[in-house]
Amino acid sequence: MLKLPWLSMALVMLANIAFVAGLVGPTGPWQGAIAYATIQAGLVSIIWKPVRNLFLMGFRSDVGYSIMALLSASLAVVIVVWIQTVSYFLVMLAAALLFRVELLTRGLGNVLSFLAIALFSWLGLGLGWLVVSTMAESAPL
Repeated sequence: MLKLPWLSMALVMLANIAFVAGLVGPTGPWQGAIAYATIQAGLVSIIWKPVRNLFLMGFRSDVGYSIMALLSASLAVVIVVWIQTVSYFLVMLAAALLFRVELLTRGLGNVLSFLAIALFSWLGLGLGWLVVSTMAESAPL
């Protein structure tokens, strides 16, 4: 019998709920939030090896090291300037990676991992929308 990683599933859902409460809101850009959750699930499960190989390819030459250093510096500037926004994305990514590692240790394949990560990310987005819209309706004017 396969034991499910309940803690990491809850963390993925909580990270997505916090994302909705902090950035998206009840009338926010839902298409972007759903697209980000789906792309993130795909990156950490189905196309993990090609993404990793593309990243590591940059460290095979001096030009690659230079380009990676410039990209890292640019990313650091974005993170520092938009720390609150970027923190939501980093927490979502960290929770999804933890969930992926736990699914990997349990022997689930890439497709099932993608489906599980996407499903719980979407559930978190839905629950976040429900909580935020309920709070917005019941807030006094």
